[in-house]
Amino acid sequence: KPSSDNTSCSGGGGSIAVLSYDKRGVGKSQPILKDKNYFYKLGMMDLVADAVEAVKFVASHPRIDKNRIVLLGHSEGAIILPLICREITNDETSLQPIAGCIFYSGFGENLIDVMAFQRTTLANEVQTMSGPTGWILRRLLTKEYLDKKYNEFMKQVNDDGEPDYVSLLCGLVKQPAKWVREHASYNAEEALSKHVTCHCLAITGQKDFQVRNEYCTRETAKGLVPNAASVEVHRPPNLTHLLRSMEGEAKMMNMKKDYKEMGKLPLDEVVMEITYAWCDRVLFETQ
Repeated sequence: KPSSDNTSCSGGGGSIAVLSYDKRGVGKSQPILKDKNYFYKLGMMDLVADAVEAVKFVASHPRIDKNRIVLLGHSEGAIILPLICREITNDETSLQPIAGCIFYSGFGENLIDVMAFQRTTLANEVQTMSGPTGWILRRLLTKEYLDKKYNEFMKQVNDDGEPDYVSLLCGLVKQPAKWVREHASYNAEEALSKHVTCHCLAITGQKDFQVRNEYCTRETAKGLVPNAASVEVHRPPNLTHLLRSMEGEAKMMNMKKDYKEMGKLPLDEVVMEITYAWCDRVLFETQ
């Protein structure tokens, strides 16, 4: 269910209308007829279609400049931004091209790449753990074991029947299979290169262990979005995937506890300052 508010960018003095909505199947974006498996039946392209409809809604508003619409995505939302740009370009309702894309913690790779990175990160972290817990986990959570479980999962996902979702752990856990298949067929680098022609801002923190921050270097980013009007990248040293900063070492094994605490904090000031300055420049100074 969409909701909107207004916020002012610092510096340029312009004002921006913000439209945000719950991901389909989450929060208030539930179907009228309740289906307990609704969320698990959704695919990646369903989420792309929802974003395009959100852009259409915004573009139809009389107080919105349809030539200055920016997309902002976090994590998976950032990963699928190129597909949203593609669908908007191909749309038959004469939508204007997107003015800008903001990638938070999800730039240059697809979900399958991310999952592989996370398995490697977890296995490496376990190898450095000390004490009895470390001794046990080093024998259980090996890279070989994690890869084996992933391959077993993907075998279920890619079953000939193409299930919408699969059940794990004797039915205690469900995972969206259609969603995974569509992500697996998505070439993020190709999509970035072909479909992103707008101004781009990408931010991934150096304490983000869920995605690679190395893509947010200027030379790498320029290669990923060669047709972009401009590209700006940042790798704040203490920023995590949750867009909050933390002191000390960020560890996957502490994720649940750390994220719970960080979730109580506002978004990182550095992220907001970078974003406001970029919006001022792209939406107002370049006009």
